[in-house]
Amino acid sequence: MNPFSQQEVQKYRQLFPVTQHWVYLNHAGVAPISTRVSQTIFEVVQQGVDFGYTRGDEWMARVEKIRAQSAKWIGAQADEIAFVKNTSHGLSLIAQGLEWKSGDEIILSDAEFPSNIYPWMALEKRGVKLIKIPEREGELQLEQLEQLATPKTKLIALSSVQYASGYRLPIQTVSSFCRKRGIYFLLDAIQSLGAFPIDVEKDQIDFLTADAHKWMLGPEGVGVLYVRKKLIEKIDPVLIGWHTVVEPFNFDQYHFTFSPTSARFEEGSAGTFLIYGMGGAIDLLMEVGMERIGQRLLYLTDYFLQGLKQLGIEITNSPNPTFRSGIVTFRIPGDPSGTKLQALERHLFSKKICVTIRRNSLRVSPHFYNTEEELDIVLREIKKFLKHPADNL
Repeated sequence: MNPFSQQEVQKYRQLFPVTQHWVYLNHAGVAPISTRVSQTIFEVVQQGVDFGYTRGDEWMARVEKIRAQSAKWIGAQADEIAFVKNTSHGLSLIAQGLEWKSGDEIILSDAEFPSNIYPWMALEKRGVKLIKIPEREGELQLEQLEQLATPKTKLIALSSVQYASGYRLPIQTVSSFCRKRGIYFLLDAIQSLGAFPIDVEKDQIDFLTADAHKWMLGPEGVGVLYVRKKLIEKIDPVLIGWHTVVEPFNFDQYHFTFSPTSARFEEGSAGTFLIYGMGGAIDLLMEVGMERIGQRLLYLTDYFLQGLKQLGIEITNSPNPTFRSGIVTFRIPGDPSGTKLQALERHLFSKKICVTIRRNSLRVSPHFYNTEEELDIVLREIKKFLKHPADNL
């Protein structure tokens, strides 16, 4: 179902000047920012130019409003939200902050992006064991959780959407599994926050982290970390600074007691300009509505998938619509080395179409402001390429 009229889509497209130059379909990589985000950042930067830090109190108040806004957006409370540099930063704070014993187990996917692998691999030297859920035909084999989990399983860390296949995790299935067994549940939400609704309370998520530069349509270098309130005290800050303690602005007396809120994970001064930009991005997404954005993405990806099928393309997404996301992945039949696929990527780029290759599949990831006409342009270029692939090799 398409929840947007053409007039509404055109209204929002005006906020994205990239559409004047590119068919931009790489929101699962790095998204363009809107003029609202750029104006928000410019305004606060200009204040810094004109007034220095004399408006610091105003900036800090705005940062706290964005914290509350971020929390409301995902169904959390403001004191459960910390600002981080990126998803890797948030994941590492949890991985290094939890107490681990030799023999503890973590369940991951064998198809994760490295950000959600390396922080956990770093724990292996402490005797922590990593167990991976296999992926087959674009789907995680979640039915294996029952046999993979043991009394030593301490945490399950999964992406809400797999970066390479577009598989969208049935979050409540996993969270319910964890709750029944006393296992922590961490969600790497980088590939869905800004694309589909998330409610950390309803979805029973213990930890969540994501940064702004993909589906949130915000700047790089800033993101959020959510830690369920009752678990904050169980995460020791591994980066210590003046802001991690209970009285951060009492500079003349030392009180080395960690903040009882998620502020304990912010070791120093805020990245004010970037947080402002992320706030502008969240404002836009909340205005449009996350339910509607999710419906729009499923409509656009289904539209594109139907076009690919007519071209005889090998779809590498899960065939199950339940697991669809904003990502479509496909290959060229009879191209095991991926040589033609790489040539297709270059061909599309030469036509001002921005897509990318991940795990030997071409990945297309539109956002709500993309149009059917843009997807038709891509399909026509793929069709031309398939007729004369040798011309591009």
